[in-house]
Amino acid sequence: MIKPFRACPVLLTGALLWLTVVVPAQADEPQPERAQDLRYGWVLYEYHQGNAFEALTQLAVAREQGGIDGHGDHPALVEGGLMLSWGMTREASRLFTQLLGNDGAGSTLSPDVRNQAWFYLGKVFYLEGDHGLASENLERVDGDILAEANHELFREWIYLRARLAMMSSRFGDESELASLQSQLKDTDIWSLYLRYNSAISALAAGDAVTAEAELQALIAIIEQSTDSGEPEAEREGVLGRARLSLARLNLRDNQFEAALDVLGDMPLNGVFADQALFDYAVAAAGQGRPERALDALDTLSNRDLFLPWRQQVPFARAYVLEQMNRPQQALPAFKQAADHYQARIEELDNIRNRLSEENLMAQLDFGRESDGILTDSYGRLRVQPADFGMAEVLASETFQQALAELNELYRIQSFIAERQSRFESFRIMLETREQQRQVRIAQTRRALENQQADQWQQLHQEFSEKISSALTEEDVGFFMTSKQKALRDKLDEVEETLAGLPDDATTASQRATYQRMRAYFDWWIADDYGVNRWAAQKQLRELNREMDRFQAQRQGVETLMADDARHAELARRIAASERELATLGEEVADVLGNARQALLSQVDRMLLAQKEELNGYLLASRHAQARLADQLFRASQNAGAGDE
Repeated sequence: MIKPFRACPVLLTGALLWLTVVVPAQADEPQPERAQDLRYGWVLYEYHQGNAFEALTQLAVAREQGGIDGHGDHPALVEGGLMLSWGMTREASRLFTQLLGNDGAGSTLSPDVRNQAWFYLGKVFYLEGDHGLASENLERVDGDILAEANHELFREWIYLRARLAMMSSRFGDESELASLQSQLKDTDIWSLYLRYNSAISALAAGDAVTAEAELQALIAIIEQSTDSGEPEAEREGVLGRARLSLARLNLRDNQFEAALDVLGDMPLNGVFADQALFDYAVAAAGQGRPERALDALDTLSNRDLFLPWRQQVPFARAYVLEQMNRPQQALPAFKQAADHYQARIEELDNIRNRLSEENLMAQLDFGRESDGILTDSYGRLRVQPADFGMAEVLASETFQQALAELNELYRIQSFIAERQSRFESFRIMLETREQQRQVRIAQTRRALENQQADQWQQLHQEFSEKISSALTEEDVGFFMTSKQKALRDKLDEVEETLAGLPDDATTASQRATYQRMRAYFDWWIADDYGVNRWAAQKQLRELNREMDRFQAQRQGVETLMADDARHAELARRIAASERELATLGEEVADVLGNARQALLSQVDRMLLAQKEELNGYLLASRHAQARLADQLFRASQNAGAGDE
């Protein structure tokens, strides 16, 4: 089968970026020129930077803080796209289904955005190989709306549905397949892919005649559509693959002449030139033209790139020489092939014995920029093999997924390590805060000591007891006002003065006046007793309230000095977060170890498979070498006997 895109568990980043950011925030609202919620703006910033983990973290934080305002369902759509980009397809599917519903009812997203959400979700499941969920989601797409909004996606949508129908055509779904194919032009690149896959499906079903007819028709369409608007490189790739498949079909049926005609049209610098050269050699040898086969194999031997499948070339070249009845040349060729295979086997053994992640990564050349390793539109790492013997395993889907997963796990580990390093800053902050707190506590204690709170409390107690005693004894003099006390003192002075004067008429008059003043004073005091007592009690109540407030404030200060709850809560949260992060780090380390081992196991299995294949060629080369050596020895012995 030929795939216009490699199978992968992630969504096309550029397409989702358009889907989640460029479209209006609501179906009936104009597109905002900037993020209306600062948290959403931060999420989009991380999204554009390709930091899926950080963006998901920001979305989770925003959700815990009450959600994002002003953007409707788009934050959830962005979250679904980020989940897809991390391979969380089941989680993304649940989120999309919850967000859009089976028919999209109730969603604030516009119909064309809902359409494309279903399309990309279906495409991800198709690439994962879950054809049931792929079909379910692709069927939800409204083709008319999709065609009007984005015709390129509409063509791809038709292709995906046709491929799904093709996979189920063995159960009688031919009518749907034909209907879908009719919606694409014959020269459409998606139609070309469909034709090729249709031919391969027919071949897999044992219908070689239909497969050959489909491949011939495909080649004719591409050759005749030289002015097509489709990408030339893609068209040439499909044409090369179709010719190679047709030639191999002819080889299988021993139609060597037809195979040579097809292979002769393939360029020597094309994508499939190496395979074409080898198949050409096989066809020429089968047709009885070993010279042509030898020329093709010699050309192939001189190529710089030596992929694993081409390990058969040295043996094939020696075999052709043997078939040409040139044993003197075939024998050293087989010996050279055997030496090559032996050296290659030893090299593979050394590689397997020294296989480690460091050595493996040294064989890969990663595309990088300032902020990390580059990825392609499928989320895969941009990597080229330094040793082209790695090309086969590097091109495999499982290796690509494992490599991408390993890279993401390293990023998470780095993120965790960065966060753990910040806890040291938190601890320093807490220690500094505690030191500042102790300084403030010492200052506060000095201030409290300067206030002489205990002395004021004692005075307040004594004053309260005096008033209570005066009330019990009904001590009128205690409750006199300052004016009354001053007048009492004045009268006492007058009384003392009069007591020292002789008794005569003048002093008698003065004493009588004094008696009247004293009587008036006593009456005044008795009359004002209730008012003065009430005023004293009122002042005492106010003083009690102020003293109670003073004591409460002092007690509050003492409590704060004794225990800082906020500081303790912050320290507890930091300690809990540190423990959680440490646990997460251990889990990531375990997963990272498993991913690393899985990656190395894949490479080891690839190397072992190559070794087993090389062992077969080595054994065949040595057998041929022994056979030819024996043949040449017998020929020389016979020649010697004839001379005698």
